[in-house]
Amino acid sequence: MPTRDDTGRGSATATGRWFPAPARSTSGDHAVRLLCLPYAGGSPVMYRAWGEELAGTADVLPLCLPGRAHRWGEPLEHDLHRIADDVVEAVAPLQRDLPLALFGYSLGALLAFEVARGLTRRGCPPLLLMVAACAPPRDCEGLAPKHILPDAEFIALLQEMGATPQAVLDNEEMLSLLLPMLRADFALADRYRHTPGPVLSTPIVALAGREDPEAGPEVMAGWAHESQRPLRRLDLDGGHLFIEEDPLTVTALVRAELRTALAREER
Repeated sequence: MPTRDDTGRGSATATGRWFPAPARSTSGDHAVRLLCLPYAGGSPVMYRAWGEELAGTADVLPLCLPGRAHRWGEPLEHDLHRIADDVVEAVAPLQRDLPLALFGYSLGALLAFEVARGLTRRGCPPLLLMVAACAPPRDCEGLAPKHILPDAEFIALLQEMGATPQAVLDNEEMLSLLLPMLRADFALADRYRHTPGPVLSTPIVALAGREDPEAGPEVMAGWAHESQRPLRRLDLDGGHLFIEEDPLTVTALVRAELRTALAREER
């Protein structure tokens, strides 16, 4: 099978650059590959426990965007559609021996959706698309942009979201290094434009935080328009970052949905 480095490190679509987890020579005990896409400002670290939590079900591939983690020195990307095209090129070879599922959180959900569309156009749709804490693509336009907020308001937003450690927000030197990356991520969502096209044949599972002011259960219900299959919505306690509040519940639900999708395919 191809390894995660088989496309060559010099290319923008080099598999090993997007998925830093070590390559496996066999599929082992795993039944599916799970591509995990982070929220704005996130990195592969947010999914570091998932490999163990989903052992025996999924080979977890945390996505690493340019400008963070081992790709810190690379230029930040400002076009979500271009990122999706590169990810499709990188992940397509990894579908040869195992089916692929996608899990995207907030900004990562938009990116996962566009990756699913790209794979579908290539004739290899993913097994399952799981999206969390993100309004449906066609509802994302017209929202007040966040990446252009003055520093004080932008930092207050980060503090409210709770994803950036307070120690980082209080450290001016560290914050000055991180702010360009964080603003670039928010800009990806702010500038995203949904392009009309066929709905997916892939089933969608939407996870919503009941107290999420941006993408609560009613908003997440709109993902029903993006697939030919009936939407499955799972409502959890918590706000926009419920994944940080109760990670074990999230991984348990993900495992159950992956197994259901695999069983459906085998029928």
